[in-house]
Amino acid sequence: MRIAVAQLDPVVGAFEANVKKLKEAYQRACTKKARLLITPELGVCGYPPHDLVERPEIFERNDRAIEDLLGATRGHSCALAVGHIAPNPSGIGRAAQNVVTILEDGKRVFRQAKTLLPTYDVFDETRYFEPASEISTWDCDGTRIAMAICEDLWAEDPALGRRLYGRNPVECYRDSLADLIISISASPYEWAKRPRRERIHADIARNLKVPLVYVNQVGATDEILFDGGSFAIDSKGVLAGRLPFFRTSFGLLETTEAGGLHWETPSSEALVQGEPEEIGVLCAGLIMGIRDYFQRTGFKSAILGLSGGIDSAVVAVLAAQALGPKNVLGIAMPSQFSSSHSMEDAQLLAAALGIRFDVKPIKFLFSVSSRELADTGGQLNPLAQENLQSRLRGLMLMTVANNTGGLVLTTGNKSELATGYCTMYGDMVGALAPIGDVLKTRVYELARYLNLAFGKPIPERSITKPPSAELRPNQTDQDSLPPYDDLDALLHEYLERNAPLEDLIGKYGPWARDVLRKVEINEYKRRQTAPVLKVSSKAFGIGRRVPIAKHWDI
Repeated sequence: MRIAVAQLDPVVGAFEANVKKLKEAYQRACTKKARLLITPELGVCGYPPHDLVERPEIFERNDRAIEDLLGATRGHSCALAVGHIAPNPSGIGRAAQNVVTILEDGKRVFRQAKTLLPTYDVFDETRYFEPASEISTWDCDGTRIAMAICEDLWAEDPALGRRLYGRNPVECYRDSLADLIISISASPYEWAKRPRRERIHADIARNLKVPLVYVNQVGATDEILFDGGSFAIDSKGVLAGRLPFFRTSFGLLETTEAGGLHWETPSSEALVQGEPEEIGVLCAGLIMGIRDYFQRTGFKSAILGLSGGIDSAVVAVLAAQALGPKNVLGIAMPSQFSSSHSMEDAQLLAAALGIRFDVKPIKFLFSVSSRELADTGGQLNPLAQENLQSRLRGLMLMTVANNTGGLVLTTGNKSELATGYCTMYGDMVGALAPIGDVLKTRVYELARYLNLAFGKPIPERSITKPPSAELRPNQTDQDSLPPYDDLDALLHEYLERNAPLEDLIGKYGPWARDVLRKVEINEYKRRQTAPVLKVSSKAFGIGRRVPIAKHWDI
């Protein structure tokens, strides 16, 4: 069988635009004489639609889209597998289902609802959808095809820690003697998830002794990054190849009677062979996340503070790659405590990137504000002085954004957000936090990769000098925090691996207790931060829900 794979980037709610992409991919599949085109999960409405599922208009808009696609298939031999929302045919349960429908020659010839509905991390599907009551296969010219929808093949994921579901659709595919498994998916990116994803699907193909084809969407919906990387696995569990990460792509493959697979991908969309460098995949994801956030919200230009430090440098490079240098404005806002080399490094970075650059000192504003806000005859305490500088910078950035119609990018990293080493209404202001899920040590890794990939725009001194907020004389981050190597190791185990408190304190020593206390008491700050692009297994924001008002003993 000749199968076309369309790795698309649907936008939530953009029914007409999404249908146009589906139709263009379908026309291409017909031209290539494919028998079947597979497309991503909920490709008609975009994923995840969240509470838009509860809008009464969604079924009508979905129906119009399917009718349009039915018309496109009329008179053609190529079938189209499309993911969409459908009404629950039962009068009991939730009103909607997440389904895949096969459209063939103007008819709906097969329908399968999603069986396993994830409710963990960023997923909340049981809130909206009713699971499938039965699982069946589609007979395509004598080939029995099992149509899975993403989570339907993840029941045995070891990363979940335990089996979450009472049934496993894979056993149904075995009982129905399926000849081929197809998974239409919207699987988010996280660091090093690709090997696990491919291994889980390879185990299924090998155990059932049938080939498996997996299509994943690309694009960013708010915080969630979808990486694509669609792949095919033969009946022996061997990866036959995958499509690129973080860009739309189109692939063709042939299945053989012996359970083999052969890709026929155009040279312009070459298969990704071997093990991709994860830091490069992360970089591509962050760039796409910024680009899609701006495009899908209708904004064109970004504003960010340039301090001469590593974090703002990395965000500036990512933004310039995502939006184009002319659409990025970097603003240096030196105070009495800013070093001359910080200003120089900010200027060098801006010049190397070709972004717009401006200098707006806060020295006078800080002096006047300190005097006016202090008690009569006194002065602000040291913490208030530091936060005032940060808030004056936030005020500057937001005012420029309002005046120019741009969006502010925050430059804080995950280590800072975790420990509360950030200022509300100061360095936390903005519309998007591109590296808010990137630990400080990985920010350095990103900086080195960006310099290799894009001509060394980041000054070497920004990478090698001790990190500092420069809010008081001779300040460094390590005045308030442990060394980042130690801090990030602890944060990774606590936040992403849920390691027990006793184990962590025993492993890292008494300082770990103080750090973890900072993590817990600063939830109120994180609740008010900009959306964070999620690139780990547990990011601040949509995938982590911790009460602000709590008594949690550290």
